[in-house]
Amino acid sequence: MSKEKLKVLIVEDNPTDALVVKKRLQKDSAFDYEVTHVVSGEEALLSMENNTYDIALLDYNLPKMGGMEILAEIKRKNIEVPVVMVTGQGDEIVAAQLIKEGALDYLPKRENYEDAVPFMIRKTIAEFRSMLERARLQKEIALRKEELEKTNAKLMELDRMKSDFVANVVHELRTPLTIIKGNLDNIDKGFAGEVHPKQKEIMGDIFRVISRLSRLVNDLLDLSKIESGKMELNKECLDIVKLAEETAKTFETLAASKKIGIVREFPSKQVIVKADRDKLTQVFVNFIGNAVKFTDRGNVTVRIIDLEGEAQVEIQDTGPGIPEDQTDKIFDKFVRVVAEKKEGTGLGLPIAKDIIVLHKGRVRVESETGKGSRFIFVIPK
Repeated sequence: MSKEKLKVLIVEDNPTDALVVKKRLQKDSAFDYEVTHVVSGEEALLSMENNTYDIALLDYNLPKMGGMEILAEIKRKNIEVPVVMVTGQGDEIVAAQLIKEGALDYLPKRENYEDAVPFMIRKTIAEFRSMLERARLQKEIALRKEELEKTNAKLMELDRMKSDFVANVVHELRTPLTIIKGNLDNIDKGFAGEVHPKQKEIMGDIFRVISRLSRLVNDLLDLSKIESGKMELNKECLDIVKLAEETAKTFETLAASKKIGIVREFPSKQVIVKADRDKLTQVFVNFIGNAVKFTDRGNVTVRIIDLEGEAQVEIQDTGPGIPEDQTDKIFDKFVRVVAEKKEGTGLGLPIAKDIIVLHKGRVRVESETGKGSRFIFVIPK
């Protein structure tokens, strides 16, 4: 196997010392050395400017231009070569100064010092290559970071444009929907003439479609407000127990029609939180509504626990549950991981989560397939 070729520059004004080092390198089996010898700093700089060397062995004491001056010139001219300073100075302060000025290492010029030269070359080459690789990686990381920041900025701008577009479309849809619903109400009330039973039936279907569209429009409007940071909270001190009871009552008829119960497990006293009444009601409507919608037997339990500094709310059902690999997607926008045929926008839970987070609260879900789900959220007091 052929050895790696290594180009070595020896800067030494004593030809005998240079010859001794050269002969020692010829005996070393680590590399195939190609040695160039110069006797002055001026020659060394000229040679380094015109040639590429893998390492330079630089004598500290040189006539005219000393080793320290040569190091300074190497740095000034951006010559990329690892330098080992060979010095007769045993002073540690001098050695530290050499390293500070750019020497990668130093070698005391003592008796038989040439025996240490091959080891020093191997060590210095390894350190220098490692340093170059670190610099390359850092540069690559910086470049990738810059590219990611640019990409992220573009994505944020696209997301902003998307949110603006959705908000504009939603506003455009609300007005005609309101007009259509108002006119249908007038027809249904007989303002345009007698309404026959068959017409009533058809209009009932239209009302249901309009209600679904209205819910979608309202959900999209809420979503666009949240994503653009424009949703404001009008906080007040309110009894979360009373709010939960009021919301649960609105679902009793639907629950009774499905022959399921709504169980309340509330504290006997008020639990006061500082929250936006309308937004928190929306959270309860989403969680309780979903629980009733997906439960066909058993009960939906609404539980409130009074904790130190916060109120914990749990809505538990006995529905089909959520597969384990789907629970992390339950709060994703436009995603319904169970009961695909159920009506809904897929936005209720994500909006509920965002509202809770806006209140500086937390939310999570616990579920087991076939045994139901439990949604838990916490609101600070």
